[in-house]
Amino acid sequence: MGIWDDGEDPEPFPMRNPNLAMVTIDRPAAPAPPGTPSPPASRRPSAPEHPSTEPSTDPNLAHPRLMVNRACIYERQLPGDAYITAHVQRLQHGFYSSPAVSDQDLDHVDFLGINFVFHSPNTLTHRFKAATIRASIHSMRENSKPSTASQKPHAYRSRNPRFLKHAPHLLYGAVSPETLQWNYSLSGSLGVAELPLLASISPSGGMNGRYRRYEMMRIQGSVRSLKSSRGRKFDVEAGEIVWSLEENNLQRSGLPREFTFAMLIQKPRADSRIQLVLDIEPVLQCSYFNYPTWWLDLPAYKPIPRRSVDFRVEVGQRFEPLTPNKGFNFATLESSFDDYVHMPGRKVTTGVSLVRP
Repeated sequence: MGIWDDGEDPEPFPMRNPNLAMVTIDRPAAPAPPGTPSPPASRRPSAPEHPSTEPSTDPNLAHPRLMVNRACIYERQLPGDAYITAHVQRLQHGFYSSPAVSDQDLDHVDFLGINFVFHSPNTLTHRFKAATIRASIHSMRENSKPSTASQKPHAYRSRNPRFLKHAPHLLYGAVSPETLQWNYSLSGSLGVAELPLLASISPSGGMNGRYRRYEMMRIQGSVRSLKSSRGRKFDVEAGEIVWSLEENNLQRSGLPREFTFAMLIQKPRADSRIQLVLDIEPVLQCSYFNYPTWWLDLPAYKPIPRRSVDFRVEVGQRFEPLTPNKGFNFATLESSFDDYVHMPGRKVTTGVSLVRP
């Protein structure tokens, strides 16, 4: 859980709330006179120390020296010479098995890492404000026997791949505070004159306010069913991942220039012919207005056709150790799956230890 502290103490007096973090500070006592027996050692536990920041020892995290340009699966040129590309960074075969879960073991699981680049040569005039990335996966043979599939929708679903995991789920950038103030006043007059009487009313009022708001860059991903043109009975569960990216509205610095997302994909068979489809919907701003959707959909700005991912081969850095004839067991990853997401900048993780009396 991330904690941001603005340096102010909203409660000047102590509160006995069991959810408050408690810190114990031990101060050295004054030296005792010579010949005085030493007091017994205190049994009160001291506050835990923060662990030192050490580099991860997980050998399966992506090594920078092994990250080279590999197959390009998405390429698109946009107004202002802006560019979006996606490359396969890593594709490894394995399985998913753990005695800690009651689910059935999964024999054919692939790890896929995709590196995205949002390149705008001049971010002062053209910048990416937001984007939606859709990744869907389906079998290339789903239309080979439509008559059989129409009679058995459950068999149809079992022949299609699905996403087991994806990262990131939820990611935030640095917090930017802003203080807003406003003043509002109202005044007027109302008078009635009729000799020999004169009446007059002058109402007036005013108000002011002040508050602080906080903004940050946000990325959120979710998995959902892949809609089928044959009807809801043939929708593939967990067949699509959608990531939404939003810039920091206060900084107006755009989206991250380069990042890597990761996912685990379950295949029906080891030699299954499956297809990954990427669809990226950017929001590109030019000076004071956003390019409309119809403009970005012009033929000159359509994605360039590229060859899809070949899931029958392996690409990039290997996972270790390997099980003969099965590959790597992705249930035994040492690091969190979110650690396989690569973003520019520095990763900060904070937490609060709660002590209950």
